[in-house]
Amino acid sequence: MAQRQTQTAQYWVEDFQVTQEDIDYLYGVLLELETPLSIDEMALLLVRYRTQQEETRLSRRPKQETLYRPESSYKVGDEITFPALGYATGKVIDSRPGDNPDYGDFTVIKVEMEGGQVAEFASDLKVEHILNQEEETTASTEEGESLLTPEELFIEYGGHVAEALEARLAEHEDLVRLAGRWFPRSLLLDVNIGHLNLAEAVLDLHGGGPMPTREIMAEAGILEGASERLAEFSLNYALQQDERFDEVGPAGQVLWFLRRMEPEEVLTPPPRLRYDPIPYDPDLLTPELRELEQEIGDEHSPAPAQRGGPPDEITLQLIYPHRRAGTLPLSAQLRRMFPTAYEAPRIRFTIVDAESGEELPSWVVRPGGYVYGLGDWFEKRDLPAGTYLILRRMDEPGKVQIDYLKHKPRKEWLRTAFVENGRLRIDNRQRPVGAEYDELMVIDVEDPEAIDALWEKVTKQNIPLERLMKDIARDLAALNPQGNFHAKTLYSVVNVVRRCPPGPIFAQLVALPEFEHVGGPYWQLRDSGG
Repeated sequence: MAQRQTQTAQYWVEDFQVTQEDIDYLYGVLLELETPLSIDEMALLLVRYRTQQEETRLSRRPKQETLYRPESSYKVGDEITFPALGYATGKVIDSRPGDNPDYGDFTVIKVEMEGGQVAEFASDLKVEHILNQEEETTASTEEGESLLTPEELFIEYGGHVAEALEARLAEHEDLVRLAGRWFPRSLLLDVNIGHLNLAEAVLDLHGGGPMPTREIMAEAGILEGASERLAEFSLNYALQQDERFDEVGPAGQVLWFLRRMEPEEVLTPPPRLRYDPIPYDPDLLTPELRELEQEIGDEHSPAPAQRGGPPDEITLQLIYPHRRAGTLPLSAQLRRMFPTAYEAPRIRFTIVDAESGEELPSWVVRPGGYVYGLGDWFEKRDLPAGTYLILRRMDEPGKVQIDYLKHKPRKEWLRTAFVENGRLRIDNRQRPVGAEYDELMVIDVEDPEAIDALWEKVTKQNIPLERLMKDIARDLAALNPQGNFHAKTLYSVVNVVRRCPPGPIFAQLVALPEFEHVGGPYWQLRDSGG
């Protein structure tokens, strides 16, 4: 049995396009409700509107004998309905013999359509034609199966509708979006400079934020008497346009912070994390090196395809740039665990210490690709670079738990970086350690200020990556009786003095003749006697 169009996947997935009529309808709803709506709310309204349109059209359909079919005969004065033209109607005003040897004898009728335009159509056409098929008007998708409701259609196809609708709404000059909700700009309440100054004062009293909009309105005593949702949206929009304020809430929440009171490391990426992209050929990386690249999870590495929901737990190895900056890499995996936002570039949230329950005010800095707020926590626990860190999701939104594999501190030999004669040197030295670490990536720094000065020199003089790799590889080879070093170790140590993801480093290992692959992930310098 034939299907209603709106009951098919093809209608919503393959053929669906947002029309101006759809936009006019939704705009009218926003005007009537005077309430901002989310894209999902509007997509559901649109699904309901389209299905109702089809029901209305079907209920007004004429009898079968008035439907246009090329095989039928018509005379002047007959009224015909054209299903292929959206059931438009017209009256036959003239006819003439057709002239096309491929179709045999047939008639051409001239029809005046509703609206006055005139068109010609074939009649008495005896060849096979799709429009000659009887059209069924069944109200079910299959025999014995009832129609899906608009709500059920939205569950099935709402994502496609919302995606197409959001792209079209963005083209509409009078519609504005904030935190996933849309509303006509012309209907926003007037928010003046006095309102904004009061909002700033309230946030100042609360340490800069974060605060939800309704609390700001309540404490400032502004926009009272208006629709709560409209007042909230109007103030949100005005705050968004003012550079004094930063929207820092995760998706589903709108939280405001005074930009001048945000940590400098949130507004501007710490120097240690800045990476100037180095061109390289990713095809040089062997499958083994590609696997190592993904295992490291550097935020500047190509993101692998992610499937399924957010992970419940992630283990990562802390590298020195993040250890020094008090940050975590916002890698592809961690992006799925930490709070996200519709538009906010900086998101305020809380990291919870698994051991003590201490709550650490933290920030997801999306443009910089890092999570800030762990400097004191790293120092308090005296964690070396290379430590295994464990991040866990929490039931409470906006919170993530951090943990590490703790043990009683004991003296261990660690790979240690220091400065000698103006260059980076690597040696094995003893120090107490109370955490489990990746032996291939661990690197201790005894004098961070001296390393900082060397990092500045490397940056200022733009010392080539190739030269740094060779210098570091010589020291690493000297620590191993076989003169070998691991690719991950080289990556970890290079990042003590220059921020660089593993891709360019691994590509240089393969490309440069000075490096020799000796099996697995291990390499030698050809001039090292190996």
